[in-house]
Amino acid sequence: MPPGPTGKTRADGIRDRFLRGSTAMQELIEPMITGKPYPIKGLVVYGSNLLHTIPNPARTIEALKKLDLVVVIDVLPQDHVAWADVVLPESSYLERDDELWACSHKTPYIALREKSMEPVANTRPGWWMARELGLRLGLDVYFDWPDINAYLERRLGTAGLSVAKLREMGGIAVQPGKPYLDDYLKENKSPFTTASGKIELYSDALAKSGHAPLPNYEPTPEPPAGYFRLLYGRSPVHTFSRTQNAPVLNELMPENEVWLATKAAATLGLKNGDRVMLENQDKARSGPVRVKVTERIRTDAVYMVHGFGHNAPGMKRAHGRGASDAALQTRYALDPICGGAGMRVNFVKLTKVG
Repeated sequence: MPPGPTGKTRADGIRDRFLRGSTAMQELIEPMITGKPYPIKGLVVYGSNLLHTIPNPARTIEALKKLDLVVVIDVLPQDHVAWADVVLPESSYLERDDELWACSHKTPYIALREKSMEPVANTRPGWWMARELGLRLGLDVYFDWPDINAYLERRLGTAGLSVAKLREMGGIAVQPGKPYLDDYLKENKSPFTTASGKIELYSDALAKSGHAPLPNYEPTPEPPAGYFRLLYGRSPVHTFSRTQNAPVLNELMPENEVWLATKAAATLGLKNGDRVMLENQDKARSGPVRVKVTERIRTDAVYMVHGFGHNAPGMKRAHGRGASDAALQTRYALDPICGGAGMRVNFVKLTKVG
């Protein structure tokens, strides 16, 4: 498998251990700790709560302690910010001009993203931080524009647009559509980039790289006695772990619940609204969290909404509310092709609290 464009092996294993993928972030934790295949000295974290995104937060904290420099750019004092050497407070999306929003749907469009108010307190937009850091590192050639407006004008100019024109259009410019399946069929062309021009159930590319050319079913371990498989997901109210402290959204959903099947609840002597602590197979704990007794889940599994259980006193509404699924994910299963992490391989038991 060829190395990346730098000619060096990537620490996360993409294009080396794994055939393809963008970044296997969880695979960078071990190299940060061990220094192999090479030392990682610093990390810039932008808009990602490491302790709610990567499994096994305790291991992530150990990795952060090993680094010489951790820079965090965020709009909130979230859990991982406490482990930063330098914090660069970013303006919120309402307080900053941003990169264009370009969507490549059947009918693609370009949208302007402008601030509606001046920044509060001593914050800066992300583009300003990137440009200032670039200039101070001698990378002037990549930032030869004075401000975001000049940058956007240059970008829009490639599409025959301008900031003024986009504003006249209501902030959105619809572009010529990209071909979909019916467009290809009309021209008697194949929409697929495979060698055969068809959907390939058997993958020659995987076979040549030593992977199974056809998917093989691999059963997952069953929960140990007294444990349930931990499942997690999203809520239409919140976005990942970013919005739990927002006043209106917090009012709509201030904490998560742990869903438990009616039959399983009866066996454990639990009822709707009881509070429990969750403990996984490796003794990691989170909670307390309220029980939701329901018929809408299997008897061998529990479910909760992701993004709660923050340990961040600065987030006064979200701090200590509910349970963190990430804190209970001390194990994960790796996809051998792309390095993605399957994290629904952890098991928890429930213990009632007063």
